[in-house]
Amino acid sequence: MKFAFLSLLAASHATTTALECQQHGPILPRPLDLNHSKTFRRALDNLTSVLDSAVAGRIKAGWDTRNTSISVGLVSLDQAKPSVPLWEFHHLAKGNVNGTKRLDRNSQYLIGSVSKVISDAILLRSGVNIDEPVTKFLPSLNNASSLISWNNITLRALASQLAGIPPNYGFSEYFYLKSYFQTLGFPPIDDSEFGSCGIIGLPYGPCTQDQILQGMLTLHPIAPPMSRPVYSNIAYTLFTYALSARTGKNYTQLVQDLISTPFNMPNTFPSVSPFPAAMDSSRAVIPPVDNSWGSNYADNAPGGGLVSTLADLSSFLHAILSHTVLDTETKVREWLQPRSFAGSRNSFVGTPWEIFRPAPELLFPADVIAQGGGHTVTILEKGGAAYGYNAYISVLDEYGVGVVILTAGDTNAVLGVHDAVLSVLVPAVDAAARESAQKEYAGRFLGKTTPATGNMPVNATIEIDAKSMRLVGLSSNGTDMLASFAEVWAVTMGMVMPGTGLAEEWRLYPAEISTPGRLADGKKVVREDWRIMWALESEFESELPGRGISEQNCLSWTAADWVYWGGEPIDRFVFVKDAKDGRVLGLEVPFLRTEVMKKAR
Repeated sequence: MKFAFLSLLAASHATTTALECQQHGPILPRPLDLNHSKTFRRALDNLTSVLDSAVAGRIKAGWDTRNTSISVGLVSLDQAKPSVPLWEFHHLAKGNVNGTKRLDRNSQYLIGSVSKVISDAILLRSGVNIDEPVTKFLPSLNNASSLISWNNITLRALASQLAGIPPNYGFSEYFYLKSYFQTLGFPPIDDSEFGSCGIIGLPYGPCTQDQILQGMLTLHPIAPPMSRPVYSNIAYTLFTYALSARTGKNYTQLVQDLISTPFNMPNTFPSVSPFPAAMDSSRAVIPPVDNSWGSNYADNAPGGGLVSTLADLSSFLHAILSHTVLDTETKVREWLQPRSFAGSRNSFVGTPWEIFRPAPELLFPADVIAQGGGHTVTILEKGGAAYGYNAYISVLDEYGVGVVILTAGDTNAVLGVHDAVLSVLVPAVDAAARESAQKEYAGRFLGKTTPATGNMPVNATIEIDAKSMRLVGLSSNGTDMLASFAEVWAVTMGMVMPGTGLAEEWRLYPAEISTPGRLADGKKVVREDWRIMWALESEFESELPGRGISEQNCLSWTAADWVYWGGEPIDRFVFVKDAKDGRVLGLEVPFLRTEVMKKAR
């Protein structure tokens, strides 16, 4: 049976080295000293200069700078405090005559649907089993008359935009536009046919919980649960009701207990009535356009009604990047994974992340691409909009950085600033990572095997090129082990993966697994695992139609840890680092039974 499985696996392994094929996640270790990277600081200075020129009118911004205020921050793991971004930029528009007169990281904005990320964090931190159906918490939804099968919708589905339910209840109706709709050909209807709560232009006020739950029984499903993403605000209201039923706390209390207090986010709270004392208009960024500052979002707050600041969102993103926002690092990693495909090959949906993987040519300069550099970067984003406000947060976990953008005014500002920041940030932090890796990891490492294996000389040579880290030389007792890799593959994996060979390219990627330990002299160290990602290539020739389709499928990830020598995988390499300062002290190659190999000076 095992051989049959491997044979089936082999059939899908026709891939080429021309295809971008690498592990998901860090290509190189996260840079942890960005402030001292001249390349990075120069890029940020250039970004500040460009934004200054845009808001001053020296270059075309693409939005109304006189009536649009913005706050932008770059969050990094090595910033001095979680609430103090590594870099920030603020512009208080001249037209903003109401609200704050001094814009800084503690100024308050409405953040729209960025609230959903915080609401999902509340759900994940609550301790409630999110894989249970919503009907277990809200039994009134378990009604045979409902058009939606609520028994098949879990809290996780609600939090991941996979419930297949409508986006809103109540305010998708626009009573104040009734006459206008009729001029466009809509048939006359009686006022009683509009809903009984939450309708814009009718004096009913916000919907109560009972009205919303009763209304859920009348909605038409948009898609089967878990089939494809359907954007929904009301989903966040529903799982918040579920949390309240289980905990006895309303949304305001949940935000306070699970987010604001533990992550030092004093200016993050729902815009609800009665308004919190902290919701102070003298600290608010209030645009001179129609806006919803001071609006009562009531039970719709979980999906889009939070107030926050650059400082607070910096603290929140710092907790995500440090993998401390949830109980364990594993839970955070799970949270940052996609849950569904979206509308393009570059777009995915998470919980509730809008995951974007742009083509490398959009992020990296042409000269980097020409050298074979640049790679697909996974950007976990969430945009948000409220009347007069737009917000964006982005998490680039592989680099340990994030971006917060808050705007009040012209809706065009947020994406213009977002794209400008990413175009500068990604190549700059990538260059800083390479500079750091070149200093610590690249070079020729010399050593010997353990006394038990004869103290034979061993050496390894590692380079950092435009793409990643390369193992360009590995010799044991005078034998070229890279040539041996190809031979070993041919006589082992080549038999179960026929038609597949190894390209002569040996790239190492961080496994993100570290183990504390000690050297023989007692020195505390951390052993950091790296793995070769075998570059598979097809040796299959055929005149059948469709040749080459499967070559676009990157499946090198399936070949990790397949070949062992005496209990040690031959693709595992271990850097030994000082436990205090993180300096690389040497390299171990476990399958060769090496001692710690020191870098040649």
